[in-house]
Amino acid sequence: MIGPPELDVLGNTITHTSGWLVRPILIHLDLIRHITPPARQMLLAYRHRAPIALTGSDPVDRVLAAFIAQSRSRTRYFTDPAEAREWLSGILAETISTSDGRARALQP
Repeated sequence: MIGPPELDVLGNTITHTSGWLVRPILIHLDLIRHITPPARQMLLAYRHRAPIALTGSDPVDRVLAAFIAQSRSRTRYFTDPAEAREWLSGILAETISTSDGRARALQP
């Protein structure tokens, strides 16, 4: 179960990573079976600048991914983790980080 305390731990972990605002995130949904209503609101309000790939393997994962995809972040669901990593790598290759931590598209 994911609730506000678990999201706080995740948030604290992510924010202590250098350049976290522009780093893509890969989330494996396989072990999550319930997101509490307060945590749902927190997820919907969150906006990550970089893309978020969600992976899963069953209908519950797909439902959770559909909910999370409603957030303001660029999110996509995959059943194959390798495809998710490939998608994130492709997007990362298209952008570079500026000195102030913002991402911008590379010029062709």
